[in-house]
Amino acid sequence: MKMQSIMSIRLSPEDIKMINEIATREKIDKSTAVRELVEMGKVYFAISKYKEGKISIGKAAEIADLPLSEIMDLFADLGIRSNLTMEDYLAGAKVAEEILK
Repeated sequence: MKMQSIMSIRLSPEDIKMINEIATREKIDKSTAVRELVEMGKVYFAISKYKEGKISIGKAAEIADLPLSEIMDLFADLGIRSNLTMEDYLAGAKVAEEILK
């Protein structure tokens, strides 16, 4: 597990209530509930930015803190189409060819 730090934030009463409900329902402490929500939020953020065409699939994987293969599988499971153009594909193939020489 990565080193953890303490962060103070202000939340609305509704958000605090939801965190408490999630913690109770999942039988976890509130800190764990918040950490899990943050992890899910990172994935959602990465998905939405990728779908908007604002980030690459590599950047989406980085934001979501997932291996590239996992984010690709997740996108496939969710029916999210690739933002790669034929030019991107050909450029990537050319780079791979140069590396393998």
